[in-house]
Amino acid sequence: MEVFDVSQRNSSHDVGEPNLGENVGQPANGTEAAVEIADEEPAPVVEQPQKRKSKTKNVCVTPSKPGISAVRVSKRCAPSKKKPGAGKIEKCKTGKVMCKIPGCFLHDLENAKQYSGRKFKQNKDSLVQKIYALFNSSVFDKKLPEKIDIGWNKKMLRTAGLCTTGETRYPKKQRYAKIEISLKVCDSADRLRDTLIHEICHAASWLLDGIRDSHGDAWKYYAKKSNVVHPELPMVTRCHNYKINYRIHYECTQCKTRVGRYTRSLNTDHFICANCKGPLVMLPLTRKDGSPIAPHVRPFAKYVQENYRTIKHETDGISHGDVMRQLSKDYADKQRQDR
Repeated sequence: MEVFDVSQRNSSHDVGEPNLGENVGQPANGTEAAVEIADEEPAPVVEQPQKRKSKTKNVCVTPSKPGISAVRVSKRCAPSKKKPGAGKIEKCKTGKVMCKIPGCFLHDLENAKQYSGRKFKQNKDSLVQKIYALFNSSVFDKKLPEKIDIGWNKKMLRTAGLCTTGETRYPKKQRYAKIEISLKVCDSADRLRDTLIHEICHAASWLLDGIRDSHGDAWKYYAKKSNVVHPELPMVTRCHNYKINYRIHYECTQCKTRVGRYTRSLNTDHFICANCKGPLVMLPLTRKDGSPIAPHVRPFAKYVQENYRTIKHETDGISHGDVMRQLSKDYADKQRQDR
């Protein structure tokens, strides 16, 4: 398929003006650099001077701009001037205005049993399709395609969502849109809902009106219509200030500065705090609410850790595989005796 006239829209859901140099570090060999976003504006992590071979550069990231169209459009369609209808709305007991659209499930979505905690990861794909189908029906009167390409991107760390638009030439001339959601930023049902709505408005302005104006009049029209039809939702805005939920945190032992990471990629032997040049230590794992996670060690792994060296020294020249087979046999005998 020959594809042309492609444009990408970064979600307005960019993590608002982050200090991108805060978590930039370069190992001693100077071949890798890690770029992360921290929430509390920590100082950058720097390499110890005696092992430094090359200077660490601050990485500046500018928001991506719409691609230049490969096909000149002689006439552009303007978005409909018809005012968005308010639909059926009502007030709930708490005083918040609610829509009366049958089957609407958007209010308090993050607290729903099937989309909270660990169940969000299991049901996030079905939730994406349900949200898209609901908005296609309630806001866009089923004028959008019945199905659209919506996927997850685990490499997006500064953007919550991305909408790519284009036009195919074969077998027929047809517009298309593709939406990507950040797997690490949108880690809850409410973030997924708000980001997806934002990106659907980008897709609608291109698929329905043929307009690529970033966050211009066409996008603002559909964003406003979404809030009018579904008044229980937060305002569909250009930017967000999501707090990134890092899995791993490192802390300086002197000034207590913290640096976030998604993996245990920071070598504390090579990197130090940039504020006070103090050593860094990895903090215990915690959940999103700050509660600690107790490390779980399997009984057999603990048995191997305690008895591996003993078996290894008892028999000279024994291989690792033979040691593990002996430990497995001894552990099985021990389990039968305990019973």
